[in-house]
Amino acid sequence: MSLTKDTHLPSDEELTVPQEISLSTPWLKAVAPYMAKHCEKEANEFMLRRKESEDPRAVLKEGAALTACGVNFLQSLKRSCLPQTQKLAECVDQGSAKLYMSNLHIFPEVKLRDYKAEAAKVLNELPAEYHLRKDYRKYNDWRYNITES
Repeated sequence: MSLTKDTHLPSDEELTVPQEISLSTPWLKAVAPYMAKHCEKEANEFMLRRKESEDPRAVLKEGAALTACGVNFLQSLKRSCLPQTQKLAECVDQGSAKLYMSNLHIFPEVKLRDYKAEAAKVLNELPAEYHLRKDYRKYNDWRYNITES
């Protein structure tokens, strides 16, 4: 879009929001995933309108709402879990020169099965008159005598 003499530019009052978000890069990288989830509705509305109009002047109201949502999120984060956020931001800041954010994953607890105990339980539950096959071979017999089979 080219600017001409007739192009209306927004005034300073239209561009001013009550409070700007001024975070350093490590802090912003530390809280960005959580802020994005918290302000998802406002961000989606802003991006949708921005894409439809292709004119940034048309979405000033949505941009101000998104900024307000971000400020509210940061204020609630400061009240509820400031020490943990500080630790994460320091980790991002001092973790690498390029301020990489490491992937944080919570892995489910791995439950190991005791197959021998399960097999013993099944064998004990069999009736007394149950006949087990006598022509079976053990695993080790198959492994070493594969040419005979």
